[in-house]
Amino acid sequence: MESTGTPEPPSVPPSPIVGFYELALEVADLEESERFYHDLLGLPVVDRWSGERRATVLGLGGNGFLLLWPPETGGAAAIHGGRGGSHVHFALRIPPEAVDPTRARLEALGVPVETFVFERGDRALYLDDPDGNVVELSGFVTFWDGTSLGTPAP
Repeated sequence: MESTGTPEPPSVPPSPIVGFYELALEVADLEESERFYHDLLGLPVVDRWSGERRATVLGLGGNGFLLLWPPETGGAAAIHGGRGGSHVHFALRIPPEAVDPTRARLEALGVPVETFVFERGDRALYLDDPDGNVVELSGFVTFWDGTSLGTPAP
């Protein structure tokens, strides 16, 4: 049999992925980013790291977390040499009925917000964080395959 250059998969199956845990973003100004995610979007602060590895850990609900850290916390100081860089976009779930009030609140605060309506009527808000990351506030009621998402966990 001719080799395709792709190694054979190991005989041990991969560990099952049971859910999302955390996303770490490198931010230029930790305090400004904390204000954006905590004060503006309402994510609760669950921990703050001090010393050589400063960071803020925010809760995303459902046992998910968003870590914010300045460049000096990453690189050689980070576990596994975590590297900074641009994150194109990530989504946070909000209840579908919260889309309009959330947009109104953000606009009243002077935050530019774009609304997008998808094929199945799912709606999302898009805004930029202080570092230019695209944050989606997703008020979806269906998964990508069309099945119901159910109610978001608090």
